[in-house]
Amino acid sequence: MRYDTKQRVFIVEKHIQLKSSTLVQRAWRAEFKTKQTPHLSTIERIVQRFKSRGTVADKPPAHTKPSAKRVESKNRLEDLFREFDNLSIRKAKAITGISYGTIQSILKEDLHLKPYKEHEWHELEPGDDQKRLDFAQFFRTLPRNAHLLLLACDEAYFNLIPPINKQNNRRWLASKPTDKIERPLHGEKVLVWCAISRDCIYGPYFFDETVNQHNYLDMLKNFFWKGHVTARDFKKYYFLQDNATPHTATMVQDYLKSKFGHRFIDKSKWPPRSPDLNPCDFFLWGYLKDRVYNPMPQTLAELKENIQKEFKKIPREMLTDVFENFLKRLALLKEVGGSHIEKK
Repeated sequence: MRYDTKQRVFIVEKHIQLKSSTLVQRAWRAEFKTKQTPHLSTIERIVQRFKSRGTVADKPPAHTKPSAKRVESKNRLEDLFREFDNLSIRKAKAITGISYGTIQSILKEDLHLKPYKEHEWHELEPGDDQKRLDFAQFFRTLPRNAHLLLLACDEAYFNLIPPINKQNNRRWLASKPTDKIERPLHGEKVLVWCAISRDCIYGPYFFDETVNQHNYLDMLKNFFWKGHVTARDFKKYYFLQDNATPHTATMVQDYLKSKFGHRFIDKSKWPPRSPDLNPCDFFLWGYLKDRVYNPMPQTLAELKENIQKEFKKIPREMLTDVFENFLKRLALLKEVGGSHIEKK
């Protein structure tokens, strides 16, 4: 693992102060809140480099004049990727005849290109951008601390077997494997609902069937509201949900209006196709899906148990940052004319 300049400086300073690589590891755990620490040999190597060279930076590579063949390859690849920036290295190899490793080296070291994933968004329909701007303007009319009293909710599916990215799925073996991996066409999954605010987490709630207006309303009454009324200042909270069909049903909208009054952000205010504005979508689900498969669950019961454990581990200070980010996203809407916001 490579460590950035700030981390290397921390290692050197602590080693000078504590005079022990083992104590540096303990200080690392306390500072970075992690059990994983630099190896003792890594700590000693960084310290020795500082003593001998007066810097924690890597020694710059010696510059040699590139060969004529590499220059020619660089020029061909530069022209090719300027025209087709989504071309894979494998296809570039087939077109140019340049080896895979050389193409990868030239792209990174000579052309200073990096592979970026394209963001996928719900396609905005005509008028959606204005509705997103209207929502941002509406929220600005609320009291300054409204985002600190905002409850955002949503549902998401968690698959028992996480989706496989076949492009990155490799097995390092001495010979080609002959065994096959069978996967079900439609794997088992669980539907999870949650509501979060800066100070509260309600959930996870597991739906045993597809969500409709009836079981969604039943969940709000018998799970969410029974918990929310025990919260301090529960009457001061604003409630936000997207415009999924069960959410927009008249019986659901009427119930939430009866509980939150003008603090319910109803279907007329929430802009359609805007997951980048819902804290559950732009933070919660991705955060949890990075964690619930370690250890890998073997049954739906184990998956649910992992989800419950990870919900309990969500740091409250992280939720504060999430809702500050929500405000920043609303401010950015004006800059982008109501279109989708790049992930921050």
